[in-house]
Amino acid sequence: MLKLRPHLRTVGKGDLCVQACLYDEHSTEVARGSGKGNLAAARVGALYEALEHYLSDDLHASPLHRQAYGHFAGQPRFGDDSALALLIAQQEDAIVCRTYRCLVDSTLFSYPIALTCPHYCEHPLHDDLTDLRAVRRYSSNSGTAIGASYDEAMLHALNETVERDALSLFLLQHFYYQATLGLRRVDPQSLGPEARDLLHSLGQQLNAEVILLDISREFCATTCLAFTDRSSLLPAVYGTGTSLTPTHAAWRALTELAQLQLLATEPPLYNYLLNAQRHLARFARLQRCLQFAPERLLAQPVEWVQLPQRQACADLGQQITCLTDDLASHDLTPGVCKLFESPLGTALVHVVIPGLERFFLVSTGNIVVAQQRGRRLCGAPA
Repeated sequence: MLKLRPHLRTVGKGDLCVQACLYDEHSTEVARGSGKGNLAAARVGALYEALEHYLSDDLHASPLHRQAYGHFAGQPRFGDDSALALLIAQQEDAIVCRTYRCLVDSTLFSYPIALTCPHYCEHPLHDDLTDLRAVRRYSSNSGTAIGASYDEAMLHALNETVERDALSLFLLQHFYYQATLGLRRVDPQSLGPEARDLLHSLGQQLNAEVILLDISREFCATTCLAFTDRSSLLPAVYGTGTSLTPTHAAWRALTELAQLQLLATEPPLYNYLLNAQRHLARFARLQRCLQFAPERLLAQPVEWVQLPQRQACADLGQQITCLTDDLASHDLTPGVCKLFESPLGTALVHVVIPGLERFFLVSTGNIVVAQQRGRRLCGAPA
């Protein structure tokens, strides 16, 4: 159907990271992705991520339309979306958008593709005269997810969006504002056997202490963050994970840490981190967020916490409803846009939750400021 040929390779030792490259019929590499976990899961994950990257760059995966600026100014759901406000402020032309279905009430709304597809900022429609320079640094494909079914993709996308919000607020509090709030460190005894064993083996493999934190915010899903106590001249890499099942959130954070530690030894990610460091060299507060120095964190008071021993229901639709209802209770309205679905049911979606924080983009080397949600952390005017 897509005429693509995959090539898989295991990165490092331990079978915790697999990289997939996709080649077209001319043997040109068109996308790559990485998978984490045990070998079988990592292989599948790598293929899925590579396919996700390939498909999400298709600007016409979902129909585009133009929406007047007034559409955004008049809806409460967009009130805290500072990146969107940068576009609205231009008031020169209509904004190129995709259509999203609100998961709360099934109404339709528009959202700019320039904020959800970095590829569009580099290759906009030829007749799109919008000045995208100010918003390019806030453009992110966060919330784009692929799955074996539409519901699986949507659940992954919702969790990722909540995860990136929690990470953004963590970076702001602990590195940008340098608030002394303490860390909520997860007691290994509250982990499932698989995650507990991984925590131990990963520490031995990396020759460092692995710290696992609960960085959840006000939402019902648990978000965990994993990092090591080892300092580095380069920006430190870390892993995050979000799930309605807390031990699964911990597992995802640990496997992502393992994956990124391995990839950081290879030129693509190593050079990426070096370049990001150069971009933020003149911005001390942003540099702190990017650098993620573990000694800064570990100098703070630590509260040892137990992860709740709860399991999410097996039904994906019920998990989506649980997350959606919870977000709605906090006056947030997630929307979904289907970008691709194969005859076998493999689906690619993008979920947007206007108002959640996107400061995590500082970790890409972008010069960004907090949105209204992030600014409220220090009592700054929204």
